[in-house]
Amino acid sequence: MEGFSPARPIVSTNARVGAVTLVVGAFATLALTHTTLALAPLRILTLAIAAFAVWALSDEMGLRKPLNRAALLCFAIAAGTKIQVALGVDAGVLGRYLLLESAFLLLAVLFWSVAFLHRGPQMKVVGAVGALAALGPIVAIVVGHLVVGVGAALGVGSLLASAMGHGAADTGFVVLVERIFGLWAYVAAWMLWSGRVGSPATPTATA
Repeated sequence: MEGFSPARPIVSTNARVGAVTLVVGAFATLALTHTTLALAPLRILTLAIAAFAVWALSDEMGLRKPLNRAALLCFAIAAGTKIQVALGVDAGVLGRYLLLESAFLLLAVLFWSVAFLHRGPQMKVVGAVGALAALGPIVAIVVGHLVVGVGAALGVGSLLASAMGHGAADTGFVVLVERIFGLWAYVAAWMLWSGRVGSPATPTATA
């Protein structure tokens, strides 16, 4: 019919700002994984930007939904732990902090990814890939507690050993987890910007 155009999602200012800050947070997170320097102020600023971004993401997806609230809570715990590490903790407990940060950041990605599975076809693909990317390291952590030597390829074994007070903390696994989050955040930012992240009840507009 002449003059007809398909409905398109309304993209809110919150979604636009969230997408931009999510890209900035993802870029800074990935960049910081390439250095072992402390850079505490920059790492804390990156966490603050990422926290603002994922809050906007969860708001767009619906904070009344349990998966989104669980993901945001897990991210908050991971961020709080990371701030403690950035400010400095005793070497004897550093491994425990790193393990806690990694586990909760993976859980946050997992919960958001599962929430994506309840959206459109493209979101389902992103959700499935994100869930698999988060589940692999989570399984390695769980099994690594039970079977000695399992997860060595991911650096889980040395991190678990340091968490139990055996040897120095190895940040290799933490770097892997933060890179998973950073790459996932890029895709989530694109979904936010394009209006695909909104709740299924989000209204549409016609051109």
